[in-house]
Amino acid sequence: MMMTEPKAKQAKRGGAPVCYISRVESFSACHRLHSIHLSDEENKRIFGKCNNPNGHGHNYKVEVTLRGSVDPKTGMVINLVDLKQYMKKAIMDTMDHKHLDLDVPYFKHVVSFPSNHPRP
Repeated sequence: MMMTEPKAKQAKRGGAPVCYISRVESFSACHRLHSIHLSDEENKRIFGKCNNPNGHGHNYKVEVTLRGSVDPKTGMVINLVDLKQYMKKAIMDTMDHKHLDLDVPYFKHVVSFPSNHPRP
């Protein structure tokens, strides 16, 4: 999806069009809600079935939106093929069909709540 700024805003900035471009990817992963700072009983009470020692799975959707000036030579903010490759390397290769707590170094010492998922 691509959106451009209204022409009035473009003129105010000197005429260079600025666009927003978004791309969505989906992936599946599992994790276990468990804090090393809590006892086993506290973890079970707080996280319930999500504290299952074998973990549980989710389907995640990630949307990346970029804002930038349109390159007058290419007519693009970014080449979509490049954006797809960046997302593949940063997200898909790292987290798709992985156990977040065991396979992703970021979550070795952080509870894998969605609010704790890494942000660029």
